[in-house]
Amino acid sequence: MESNFKIANMKRTPVDGVVIDVTFIINFSLEGIADRHVGSLKLVGDPSSPDFVTFNELTEELVIEWVKDELGADKLTEIFITMENRLQEKLDKKNNPEFIAGTPWGGISNGFLGSLNP
Repeated sequence: MESNFKIANMKRTPVDGVVIDVTFIINFSLEGIADRHVGSLKLVGDPSSPDFVTFNELTEELVIEWVKDELGADKLTEIFITMENRLQEKLDKKNNPEFIAGTPWGGISNGFLGSLNP
């Protein structure tokens, strides 16, 4: 299973630019089947901290690390397991469909459907 993190949006305070909320997306794919997990985290920052990074100097990579740190290993593992199970279920349904629709002669063409409408 492949995955990648993206930061979709951030909210910050107008005065000092402290990021207080991050919306993130984790895209997952397994053998051509894709899905995603979307989440939001509240953050607390301190502009007087020596480690403070101004808003304009933030990178997506840094914010992704914040998200991963805030979620923690247990929550990340839970998300990954849930998504892997979901993707595997979709893949199983694709490979073993309950029903198959269609006709042996290729179905009804749009021209025929159009001729039914006066």
